[in-house]
Amino acid sequence: MSEFGGPVGVRSRRSSTDTAQARPGTTRKPLAIDLFCGAGGLSYGLEAAGFSVALGLDFNKHALETFRLNHSGKALLADAREVSGDDLLAEAGVAEIDLLAGGPSCQGFSTHGKRLADDPRNFLYREFMRLVGDLRPATVLMENVKGILISGKGAFREQVVDAFEEFGYKVHGRVLLAADYGVPQMRERVFFLASRLGSDITFPVAGFGAAESLEVQAGQKRAHRTVSDALGDLPLIGSDWKMQPLPYADVPLTEYQKLMRAGSSKLWNHVSRPLSPLAESIVTRLQPGQGLRSIPVDDLPERFYKMRRISTGELRRDCTTLYHRLSPDRPSYTITCNFTNVSAGAFTHPYEDRAITRREAARLQSFPDRFKFVGASIPHQIGNAVPPILSAAVGVQLREHLARHGIAAA
Repeated sequence: MSEFGGPVGVRSRRSSTDTAQARPGTTRKPLAIDLFCGAGGLSYGLEAAGFSVALGLDFNKHALETFRLNHSGKALLADAREVSGDDLLAEAGVAEIDLLAGGPSCQGFSTHGKRLADDPRNFLYREFMRLVGDLRPATVLMENVKGILISGKGAFREQVVDAFEEFGYKVHGRVLLAADYGVPQMRERVFFLASRLGSDITFPVAGFGAAESLEVQAGQKRAHRTVSDALGDLPLIGSDWKMQPLPYADVPLTEYQKLMRAGSSKLWNHVSRPLSPLAESIVTRLQPGQGLRSIPVDDLPERFYKMRRISTGELRRDCTTLYHRLSPDRPSYTITCNFTNVSAGAFTHPYEDRAITRREAARLQSFPDRFKFVGASIPHQIGNAVPPILSAAVGVQLREHLARHGIAAA
């Protein structure tokens, strides 16, 4: 068993004769469909947790190229607003499913960038809930950004909960910090877990904590994994911005590096790009763990003066991670779709004067190295994904809940 919660790299092909009722004496995996699947971070974790993901649906053809390459389930290019539950079952080749999972596009709720109340992406969760009503699976997992809890003064959250309850589900919601489950990243997301079987569905217990916390000091939890834990065995790029595949720089030095390298002999997607002269003039002044606000105002280019101070002359409280160089001794900040741009957040490599590579971002998201990203918009594929280790931890709880109620294998 791996830390993902299941056998690493084992993906048996699903039979079209599978049904959602376990036969006595069988060891059938529970069946799932992943809506808004993207590259497949959520699916990857669910598969490691013991699910068979029969179908992944997304409207992004580039993300589906990656999903198709790394998953055995069918990749369906479609708009969720234009399909029914029967359509999904037919495409998946199954009679019914045990889990409907997905993260409806959430940029309109996100704290990264502008919050737009009328952003049409805000309402894709309604399509997700419509399909819950069509399919009536035993369990449902819906993932989203924290902003959905407070947007519209909580109206969106209430609508989600009300819809689940109207369909006869017991629903639980919680914000999970990825670092608390072994992902080397301070990424927070809200998870809604719902079941028609009973209210005994639970969230995974966090096994990691801040190094200075009492639980870690007492040995009750492990310290959060750090950027160095995640990336320390990867080669520096130097001037080879786009060369791939690359050999590893060293043997795996940490448990996490061993986990990421299982089944991989070469390094793909370890590419970046040169900095602009302006960006280079800033990041070359930064030590690990420092950002724009670490540089004396008088040493900054003039364009940054207004951004640094408010009318009272005090420094602004935002912009704290702009041009930030990652600290090797801490988890990374949230990996977004803009990680190739050092001006957009905490995306500068700890030691080289560049943005982190696609592979480094994938490592910080907990994608193993054997997971290869292809097609266009790879930064969006990585930044939009659910960290596989986090989704595996949640998936194990769902699978055990199903087993307690006699559905699928224990």
